[in-house]
Amino acid sequence: MLSYALRRLALALITLWLATLLVFGALLLIPGNPAQAILGLEATPEDVAALEARLGLDRPPLERYLSWLGGVLRGDLGQSIRYEQPISELIVARLGITLPIVVASLLLATFIAVPLGILAARQAGSLVDLAVSLGALLGIVLPSFWVGLMFIYIFIVWLKLPLPTSFPIGGWENPERALAALVLPVLTVGLASASFLVRLVRGSVLEVLHQDYIRTARAKGLSERVVLYKHALRNAALPVVTVLGLEFASLLIATVVVETVFGIPGLGSLSLTAISARDYPLVQGVVLVIAAFIVLMNLAVDLLYGLLDPRVSYG
Repeated sequence: MLSYALRRLALALITLWLATLLVFGALLLIPGNPAQAILGLEATPEDVAALEARLGLDRPPLERYLSWLGGVLRGDLGQSIRYEQPISELIVARLGITLPIVVASLLLATFIAVPLGILAARQAGSLVDLAVSLGALLGIVLPSFWVGLMFIYIFIVWLKLPLPTSFPIGGWENPERALAALVLPVLTVGLASASFLVRLVRGSVLEVLHQDYIRTARAKGLSERVVLYKHALRNAALPVVTVLGLEFASLLIATVVVETVFGIPGLGSLSLTAISARDYPLVQGVVLVIAAFIVLMNLAVDLLYGLLDPRVSYG
């Protein structure tokens, strides 16, 4: 297990290094002069040259990459043009808002999807199964921004609940208001994620329930509860855990829409602002951080496989 973990860690580090190449190379593929694109067509040659020197664009690409990579290894992603602040500080501050949304949404999705998926699988072909499947399909096809707007109308306009529609300016200095501001975003993201997960749980449990060892367990006289929760769910959890790991990373990207609807100053809104302001160093930093989360979640999923399924070989 230890040797396998070390191999997977080495592979994750190589993947992260390749991610730095791709992220940095994307700036080189931008047609034209990036400094001119940032400043606009009306910028003077002197202003363009000054920005090129500030961004290091006047140096050879390899030298710029090695300098940027050295900063990444030190936790220094450079300086934001739009905010004139260190990119690392901006991302850490925004992650402090986005990560609670992502984690809470995944927990909510899991608590909803697992019981409903199991219920639908146990009663496959019934009206309950049909209702769960239709509800999951509806949650998948409805756009997140529309669901968020409907939640604002239902909970705030119609029911008049005291929920803020934007994140407080002071951030977590007012934790009660900050948590209240995250309720509707978490519901929006969590229900959308649950709609996808419930179909996966249903299909996975349904497949496992038709395996020979499940029929053997039932033939031994074990109760249906023991058969389901002790024997079936452990193997059915493998694809679910895989998707949860990928879903965690994808939600970091999906929060762009939800954070815009609810006025949440998280990583998603930061990336949107960076793109609209053509703040390429900030875009690079955000993309690299998201890529790092994807790699780390894949590593965690690989290591969890051995705990959930003893048949996985580490040789």
